[in-house]
Amino acid sequence: MPAKEKYGAQPPIELLRQWIDHGNWYDRKDTSEIKLTDVLFMSAMGPPGGGRNEITSRFTRHLNIVSIDEFSDDTLTKIFGTIIDWHFAKGFDGSLQRLGKMLVQATMVIYKEAMEKFLPTPSKSHYLFNLRDFARVVRGVLLIPSTHLQEGGKLIRLWIHEVYRVIYDRLVDAADRTKFFEIVKETTQSSFKQSVDSLCGHLSHSGNVRDEDIRNLLFGDYMLPDADPRVYDEVTDLKQLTTIME
Repeated sequence: MPAKEKYGAQPPIELLRQWIDHGNWYDRKDTSEIKLTDVLFMSAMGPPGGGRNEITSRFTRHLNIVSIDEFSDDTLTKIFGTIIDWHFAKGFDGSLQRLGKMLVQATMVIYKEAMEKFLPTPSKSHYLFNLRDFARVVRGVLLIPSTHLQEGGKLIRLWIHEVYRVIYDRLVDAADRTKFFEIVKETTQSSFKQSVDSLCGHLSHSGNVRDEDIRNLLFGDYMLPDADPRVYDEVTDLKQLTTIME
């Protein structure tokens, strides 16, 4: 984006290039000059691919280009690990602080798997994952206060809920959703040494948790709508939730 037209040009880019080259546009009704003054032009873009096209060099020659390399795993661990440590130092049990470090590593696994397994296509052009998604998962985990988080299993369920809301909700077909469920199952076992069945068995009548069961795993601040402040917590009674929503 922007898409190329029949002869390979990108009309929006050519309009911007005209302004940078000549300092004006022309009114389409009477061809009078339209001048823009005291304008600083800044832009941002990703590398070509996944629906993004090359930008003509006739345009980029006018710009000073600054490129930022991708963060290393150690850098990501340091950034988000520090945030998690700060949060779980505020009245949480020491075991939860240790789980917090595992949570960062588990989120990194999910983040990398999502980028590798769910690639953008014309029908799935929104399959674009970046550090904002990593940060959204961590930010979701930070919403629950220490008064409502006393055991590690609940923290892991919260983490599963957040990766589902950030990544799973973007997936558009059953095959991708099933694949993501398997990724979460494997990551939960390898990172936390606990199975999804043991953590979320209460969501399944058989005890064998499936993808559709995880959809009933909910956290939110709407169970006590009149509370001040409203508390982000696990929803354990779906019938009560339905009554509140109605």
